Amino acid sequence: MVKMFTAYTEEVDDVESAVAEILEQIDISGLSDASVGILFCHREFLESGVAGGLCARLPFAVIGMTTMAGATDAGYSAFMLNLAVLSGDDVVFRTAVTEALTAGNAGEAMAAAYGAARAQLPGDPAFIISFFPFLHDISSADVLKHLDAACGGIPVWGSVASGTDMSYAGTGIIENGRFHEKSAVLLLLHGPLEPEFIVASIPDRNIGDHGALITESDGCILKKVNGVPLLSYFEDAGIVMRIGQDNTTLPLLVDYGDGSKPVALAVYALTPENWAVCGGEVPEGAFFFCGEIDKEGIMESAGDALAQIQKVEGKPCLLMLPCVTRFIMMTPEQDEEMRVVAETLGTGRPFVFALSGGEICPVQDGSGVRRNRHHNFTFSACLF
Repeated sequence: MVKMFTAYTEEVDDVESAVAEILEQIDISGLSDASVGILFCHREFLESGVAGGLCARLPFAVIGMTTMAGATDAGYSAFMLNLAVLSGDDVVFRTAVTEALTAGNAGEAMAAAYGAARAQLPGDPAFIISFFPFLHDISSADVLKHLDAACGGIPVWGSVASGTDMSYAGTGIIENGRFHEKSAVLLLLHGPLEPEFIVASIPDRNIGDHGALITESDGCILKKVNGVPLLSYFEDAGIVMRIGQDNTTLPLLVDYGDGSKPVALAVYALTPENWAVCGGEVPEGAFFFCGEIDKEGIMESAGDALAQIQKVEGKPCLLMLPCVTRFIMMTPEQDEEMRVVAETLGTGRPFVFALSGGEICPVQDGSGVRRNRHHNFTFSACLF
């Protein structure tokens, strides 16, 4: 069985003090030889040397990403470094980082990184934890599609990096204390692990009654619905979208027609052709429903996720990655979701919570097969 130990610090200026604070919370001398770290922090912890100094003191690999805010079972804050250490005698952990990803090399780069890590395992991983960068020339959903192809559909859970605002400037992934703006990082977990994946996004009451058929699309680009241009459909529905404005607060609930629950996706941008660049795949033949995100719905879905988490037994490791949009939409009570998580779960079990720039979480289709999906607006959790 894998055990998880957590620690945090808000010390961003003094490397030695920050490292000492972390090491006071986790006794690394008592860990198994099979251990790995997962780290979430503001970019400032990398620039000051705290993240690098900490990783240099740890006798195992560390992966992670930048985030806007986070929490552990010991506390929560809009500005902190969180560390989770996984350790166990009957597991094997292997990490890998890709080269800088582009639209042209993402498939080969992801296959190479996965292959290098997989070659060091005695068998296929039970699942994969991965953190992606935010890229402008290739969608995170396409990066996930390449990883899914490389690993043969093994469950992938993780996130796109988030930052201090919705521009995604200065975001990236962390690999042994090093910052990578355009690379992805992988953690392969091998052993007797049976992960449980939880997603909760938009309450049913915040989802429209009338769906639209996607009649023309290209990957994550939505062009026509019900046979008419996308913006014409939205205008008839009373929804105004414009190039250059922030359209990310309109959730699209996409039903892929495979028996899985609809996936919430954001519209990241409009192209000059007035096509929508979405946060995940929008295949022709799928239906979508327009949703609404509000404070009440955010807290309702958080409560749903927490209720599901509390029903899971025998899985001591808990990682949570809710969408950063949820945090921003809660303004001025931005900490409310973290507060409820901390109060609900208490200090009886270790957990780490960080804000996601795009949630990567498998969903089960009608045949019981897990399908790797990219989500937005979602409270995502992994237990194992």
